[in-house]
Amino acid sequence: MAEMINFAIDSRDVKTFEEKTGLKFVDGMKLLMDNLKYGGKLGLDPFWSEENQKHLEKSINEFKEGKVVSFSAEEWEKIINAQAIQ
Repeated sequence: MAEMINFAIDSRDVKTFEEKTGLKFVDGMKLLMDNLKYGGKLGLDPFWSEENQKHLEKSINEFKEGKVVSFSAEEWEKIINAQAIQ
């Protein structure tokens, strides 16, 4: 059984929510309610925390500046095997 709940929220807050999460406000509320329905706790995903967003931005900038080194799975295997031999 579905129930209707009506409430007013400032349109600027809705816009901020949608910009920061990439979700439509109504979809965010549905996710929140599903989380609570299945025993979750009320709170924000730490991914969206200001601290984590700053860390991600720093990592992206380092990647763009060529400061990030990446390896394929085969390269990681060679590195791990070389360390095991030592």
